[in-house]
Amino acid sequence: MAHLTNHDIAEVFSAIADLMEILDEDRFRVQAYRRASDAIRDLPAPLATYRARGELEQIPGVGKAIAEKIGELLDTGELQYYNRLQERVPPSVRALLRVPGVGPRTAGRLYRELGITSLAELKIAAESGRLATLKGFGAKTIEGILQGIRAAERQERRVLLAHALEIAEALLDALRGAAPALRQATYAGSLRRGRPTVGDLDILAAADDALAVVRAFTTLPLVARVESAGDEKASVLLHNGMQADLIAVPPGMWGSALQHFTGSKAHNIRFRELAQAQGLSFSEHGFRRADGTLLTCATEEEVYATVGLPWIPPELREDEGEFEAARAGALPRLVELSDIRADLHMHSAWSDGHADIRTMAEAARARGYSHIAITDHSAYVGLTHGLDAERLRAQRQEIAALNAAYAARGVPFRILHGVEVDITPEGNLALPDDVLAELDIVVASAHIQLRQSPEAATDRLIRAVRNPHVDIIGHPTGRMLGSRESAPVDIDALARAAVEHRVLLEINSGPHRLDLDGPAVRRALELGATITINSDAHHPDNLAWMRLGVITARRGWAAAAQVANTWSYDVFQEWLSRR
Repeated sequence: MAHLTNHDIAEVFSAIADLMEILDEDRFRVQAYRRASDAIRDLPAPLATYRARGELEQIPGVGKAIAEKIGELLDTGELQYYNRLQERVPPSVRALLRVPGVGPRTAGRLYRELGITSLAELKIAAESGRLATLKGFGAKTIEGILQGIRAAERQERRVLLAHALEIAEALLDALRGAAPALRQATYAGSLRRGRPTVGDLDILAAADDALAVVRAFTTLPLVARVESAGDEKASVLLHNGMQADLIAVPPGMWGSALQHFTGSKAHNIRFRELAQAQGLSFSEHGFRRADGTLLTCATEEEVYATVGLPWIPPELREDEGEFEAARAGALPRLVELSDIRADLHMHSAWSDGHADIRTMAEAARARGYSHIAITDHSAYVGLTHGLDAERLRAQRQEIAALNAAYAARGVPFRILHGVEVDITPEGNLALPDDVLAELDIVVASAHIQLRQSPEAATDRLIRAVRNPHVDIIGHPTGRMLGSRESAPVDIDALARAAVEHRVLLEINSGPHRLDLDGPAVRRALELGATITINSDAHHPDNLAWMRLGVITARRGWAAAAQVANTWSYDVFQEWLSRR
């Protein structure tokens, strides 16, 4: 019998919830399975440990019935209730849920009314016109489904940057505690380069006793199964379903190994070519001279210096001009999290946030910020608690009182009063100009009808840029990682308009957004635009997302001066007044 990991069991409960919803069963039972799945997926220890302690029912969302099902899965490797559901709906129907816009109820209709059980069958039905026979499936809906199918077909099983960082750092903390011989340890690969999604984790360790580190790694509580293990390397499956590979090297080889395993593949190919031009071959062990002797490097700075270059930040290592810039001494000093002095896109309980303005402000002060902007949503289609003119004026009074209290106490912190106003599909704004004119700052964002032609999507944003009250274009392409592709916005045209009208382009740090992405940021900066990195926080905890936006900005070659929320409050106010 195969040993089931926490991730395996969480997937079973997630599948049960999907199948129940496809069958249109009781929504409260559906939610119960989803809550249990979410709770189990992030547990720090195996479920078997919780059962042995008699603590299964102490897990949030796990009651007696679900605890019994966990026991059945742990003991037998399967669940009869799940098997019975699969007899009613083929498990392959769940694949339809990977298509943005196709929820469980829609998948149920597709299965019951057209007998569709897979992505391939859905694609055929959409392309053949058969899908159009279903009520509610017009030409735009079908085109959206076809776009979603193409995205689902390309999508690998990858994890968001935020989640991968959390997992990797927990793994490293555990390894440092379990391996006293460890000298250094970090994550490498695409995670160190800050890509928006990550496949597997690459963990690099430096130690005099590599075998001791490998043994410690393979016995960590986070590890569900050891796939392979040797004297210097190991590959494991974690309880959350991710694969993690460890490479342990002597301290003297740390720099060489770190450069090699960080990548990217294209960057490393170019780097090896530079080494070969100097009569050297390069690998994770170091540089091999023509006479066979090895030159090891304890730091990455030594690695790059050996080929006559300064150290290149990991986020730039994609072979997209970083070697030429390094050779010319033109690498930027990339923005760092410590440079951030403000957050200019945040929400409160006035709209859809989960904390009052004072709480959000105090959380920002705790991060060392000098100012923030509260930018709750405008009243618009489909949004509950959006602010109209009357509520915005009432909110302004609250913010003014908070600012007066800070000033009376001599606290150098200010709250700007703003709004996140919707951009309509035609490029208009959801609030009139006279209302926007009363605000300190305006973020304009598109939230609905994002499937437009490139011309319409671009014109929509440029019309908003031209509005004299708009200061920031929020999450410009509207992408949602893993579920919605970017709108086909012409970044060059948008950036040129932003430069002309002195409007900031946002990197939205939400884990599912990271929008603008790195390449778009780089192009916008090349054209002279200025960016802002914002958390889009709806809860004090979300302020930590700023780290993700900074990583994305670094991938876009952004220096601190090119990021508006690295400026002091006085400098930013001067910029606003000049607009």
